[in-house]
Amino acid sequence: MFGYVPTGPFNMTDEETEGVAIPRTKSRAYMIAVWAGPWGAHQFFLNNPVAGYLHWIPVTMLAAFPSWLGFGTGLPLAVLLNAVVWFYAIFSMATMPEDDPRLQGHTSERYADRMMWMCKISLWGIDFWKKHRIARAE
Repeated sequence: MFGYVPTGPFNMTDEETEGVAIPRTKSRAYMIAVWAGPWGAHQFFLNNPVAGYLHWIPVTMLAAFPSWLGFGTGLPLAVLLNAVVWFYAIFSMATMPEDDPRLQGHTSERYADRMMWMCKISLWGIDFWKKHRIARAE
């Protein structure tokens, strides 16, 4: 999406990340943003917890807006807000330079234990980009 295709093999499964310090790469940050952008997991991956927690605000609006504004108005607005945040997360990771300072180093060994629970959505574990990587390599 936004003209970026992640590089390298899919290697973000629990078996490969549990208890391991994960090198920060643009490819991994992008994949995490696609899988769990509204949850802010990509920001936690980039060691930016403040921005990660700010991503939780639109998610909480899924419950708050329908209560405050009524279901018919509040739910569509909350879903729209979450979609905008999700697309912005994907866009920001796709357009981030490969040498961005946030991509230096590794996560802590406990990153998978603390953050992957936020990524346990139906999309986690699906390698959307495999066919694009294969086509690009040919």
